[in-house]
Amino acid sequence: MKIETNINTIHQIAHRKKNENLSFRSFLKGQEFDKVDKIVHKLYKEVSSQIDCLKCGNCCLNLRPLVTDEELRRLANIDKVTLSEFEEKHITHDNFENFKYLKSIPCKYLKDKKCMVYSDRPEECRSYPYLHKDMFISRTLGVLNNYEICPIVFNVFELLKLKLGWKRR
Repeated sequence: MKIETNINTIHQIAHRKKNENLSFRSFLKGQEFDKVDKIVHKLYKEVSSQIDCLKCGNCCLNLRPLVTDEELRRLANIDKVTLSEFEEKHITHDNFENFKYLKSIPCKYLKDKKCMVYSDRPEECRSYPYLHKDMFISRTLGVLNNYEICPIVFNVFELLKLKLGWKRR
């Protein structure tokens, strides 16, 4: 399978395959978690070695990363403002789960598809697109959200369908 990197093409395919992907998600629920994790981790290594995230930046255009208090302090120092000033201006709160997110979409630190705080970026950004993590099957709703945002997720998900011999019903 050719690796697809064109975001517009991925977006179009994602909309066309919405029902198919939901059906595949249901299929995955009946699979062995460990087996799927091993396949996903292998595919992630193969696909990510062919895609340069630093040339894409689509995640930074579409997502708001979760940030810890330590990361907030670091970003406030970078911006040369107090923690409270930074939080007031650049953070949104999820009061239900007590999470803090960077407010702006696209990310305020994105310039010309480059992260201006790359070495100090939040862990949420470092971990994206999370395909190296275990329990893939339990995270498929989030994977589907990232399917049309991230070329790596898109390609891994499509290759996973082939590896598992899944046929659209």
